[in-house]
Amino acid sequence: MKSVPTLLTVFASVAILTATAEEEKAPAKTPPAAEPSAKDPAIKPVDGGAVEKKFIGKWAPDPKAMMNELQKGLGDDPAAAAALPLIEAMMKNMAVSVEKGAVTIHAMGEEQTATYTITKVDKAANKLTMQIKDDEGEGEGSATIKENKDGSKTLTLEKDGEKFILNSITESEFATRQKAAAEAPLFPGLE
Repeated sequence: MKSVPTLLTVFASVAILTATAEEEKAPAKTPPAAEPSAKDPAIKPVDGGAVEKKFIGKWAPDPKAMMNELQKGLGDDPAAAAALPLIEAMMKNMAVSVEKGAVTIHAMGEEQTATYTITKVDKAANKLTMQIKDDEGEGEGSATIKENKDGSKTLTLEKDGEKFILNSITESEFATRQKAAAEAPLFPGLE
């Protein structure tokens, strides 16, 4: 099992992680290129413009919104529910950085990068539709930016029906989280 799950399934995977901690760690893969594959001519990249500029930055999980999302997806599974405190603790140190063409998650002593190619821009909704490539392959997803009255931003990433909700953070907050996230997991076997 991978150390840091993919961009949008990180929390769901951590819930499963506690039940499968004995599985061997898969070898790390080199992040795929941000450019569309020559094998797939159907992908027509577009310029994200001002919407993509809002997406680029430093982010951290919104603990309340993410816990609500996770609880919706758990159903009646007591094993998954038991993992919620671990997930909540992990969110305190997780950091996400977005650069043009790439999103990197810093958590549990490792970093994982997914690349994206923008395929559609909805300026009115501050929404990007994109092809996302990560260790698990390629799929379609979206990023929606909400600009709050206080100047902060909320980013909702969606892929395969799962939401990953992040709040903008300062460079210093990011550095603090990145340093804490670089440390090994608190629980042995969760690598």
